Parts: sequence; structure tokens; C-alpha cells
Amino acid sequence: MILKCRMPLADFVLDVDASFDARVTCIFGPSGSGKTSMLDAVAGLRSISSGEIVINGRVLFSSAGKVNLSPQERSIGYVPQEAALFPHLSVKKNILFGARRNHAAALSGIGLEHVAGLLEISHLLERPVQRLSGGESQRVALARALLSHPQLLLLDEPLASLDIGLKERIMPYLRRVRDEFGIPMIYVTHNPTEVLSLADWVVMIREGRLVTQGVPREVLMSGRVLSQSERDLLENVFDAVLIDSDAEGGRSRVRLESGQELFIPYVPGPVNRAMQIGVSGDDILVATKAPEGISAGNILRGVVSKIEMAGGQSILRVEAGVSFYVRLTSSAVERLGLRSGADVFLIIKTRSCVAL
Repeated sequence: MILKCRMPLADFVLDVDASFDARVTCIFGPSGSGKTSMLDAVAGLRSISSGEIVINGRVLFSSAGKVNLSPQERSIGYVPQEAALFPHLSVKKNILFGARRNHAAALSGIGLEHVAGLLEISHLLERPVQRLSGGESQRVALARALLSHPQLLLLDEPLASLDIGLKERIMPYLRRVRDEFGIPMIYVTHNPTEVLSLADWVVMIREGRLVTQGVPREVLMSGRVLSQSERDLLENVFDAVLIDSDAEGGRSRVRLESGQELFIPYVPGPVNRAMQIGVSGDDILVATKAPEGISAGNILRGVVSKIEMAGGQSILRVEAGVSFYVRLTSSAVERLGLRSGADVFLIIKTRSCVAL
């Protein structure tokens, strides 16, 4: 995809020139940086002063070529931050509204039963939308967008209005859509965990300008980005498999792709199911000797592979089967005598590990 757009906004001029070819691309940055405006430009909902938007070789907008397709001509599915369902229609009629607009959906293999089953909303089809929870409304809005048979799916911070518990339950549905349908997605967020959980590529903007773009883990953990970002940016997200669960003990055991195992707060089975685990780099302690007699459930042996300064703090990359990023004060790094190649132990409380 080619995304070049220049447009005046209230406080600055949005001027971005990016290109990418990924299943899921996240437009990432702080609130007010122009992310939603970029999404609206792609959808044809906002005028662009100059630029070019091309999807799969199809030109949607070109100031030089005098091309500007209407929103209806762009074959784009849009899921806004608020689900924006039609209040006078049932769940089923809301979803089918997208299909009626594009009869090609019937030929694409994307049907009502398939989508409703995938998103686990089959039991809601006859329900009035006023009786839906926030998470249910977002799944219905996603189903409606899918039934329009889009060539591109746009999602504008779809989890922003949900509480933490609902966010954790909705993210697996987004990954299912990504893996099942193969429709390219552009996903707007300011949450690094969502980027790491879902995206193949990230475009970071700040005050309407492209800061950087690339593979999410490399971009988000670079000193250049961390020094400009919010304190909660440093996240570690890993694919894992549930090994066993102990409801009475309040914890479950998971295995990472590397074979490394971690204890996390209890989640119900079934065992061997795929999941993702997140742990903040601010919740990991570092020791130079094997700790004893502590309550933390996870102690991992590793080697420091990189130390980088970011915003007056030190970011450590530690290889412990997988790469962990840890934030310490510079004084702690000096006190422990940490350097690249140093042997360390990572101490992670069970409750610091979150199932995503």
C-alpha cells in the first residue's frame, strides 16, 4: 500500500509518506497525532490537499492524476471507535446491511453464518442492538464490515472504549479475523500491547509527521521511540501454549515458542490452546545472582545483549530463551555492574504476566 497524504489539521499539517505490504499495519502514536485523520483519508471521508493512496495497485486518490474515488467506490470496511450500529435494526439486520451494499460478499466465502460463528455472536443475531455489551457491539460492527467484502479493513482504536477485561477478550477475535480472512487491515491505536499482539508492521506518527516505520518489536523497543513515548510503552508480548491450570492455586503454566515456561494468573483450559502473554518491562526485576526464598513465580536465567539509554532510563535487552526488554534506572545498571554479555536472572511475579 502507498499512503502519501498532506492535509491541514487544527494544530499542524499532517504530512506522511509511507508504504507497506503487511497483513496488519498499525498506525501508532499519541492522542492527537493525526492517526484517525489518516484513516479517514484512506476511507475517503476527509479531503486531502495533495498525495496518493494506492491499495493493491488500485489508485483511490491521486492529486497528480486527478483521481478521487468516493467512499462507496473504495471497497473499504470501516470499524470506528464507537461501533455506530443502527439502533432500529437487530444484530442480524445490522450485519446484513453490509452484505446488501456489496453482493460480491456472497461469492467470497464470507457469509453470515461463517462470520457470526467466528466472532461467536450467532446467539445474538435476533437481539436488539440496545441490549448488547460494549464488546458485543464491537464484534457486530466488525461482522458488518466483513460482510461488505472489503479489499481493506480499517479499525479506529476499536478497544479504546472498553475496560481491560473486555479488551483482553476482544483481541483474540481480531487475531482470528486476521488469520482467517486474509483481508489487509490498518489498525489505529496508541496502545503498544495491541501493536505487538496484532501487527506485522507499524507506522509511528507524532504531530502529523512520520517518526519511523518497521517491524513492531524493533520499532517500539528502539531508544529513539522509547525516549519520545509514554511511560507505559515498554511491553513484552509472546506467543504461548497453555500447559496446565491450577484453579485452587490461582495460576496456570504456559510454554513460550522457545520452550521457556512461565507461570501466569489462572486461566481456564483447554490445555494446548494457543494464546499470547504480555509482561511490562517495568515489572521485571534483575539480579546478578540466583535469588532464593522469594515469592515471585518466575525466575529466568539470561544474558544481557544490549543496553540503550532512553529518556534518562536504561533499556536492557536480555536473552532468556526469548528476548525480554527491561527498564531500569541508570543508577541500578551502574550499581549492578551490568554490561553487554553479563549473566543475569530475571524475576517476574506471576501476577505481572497477563493473558492477552
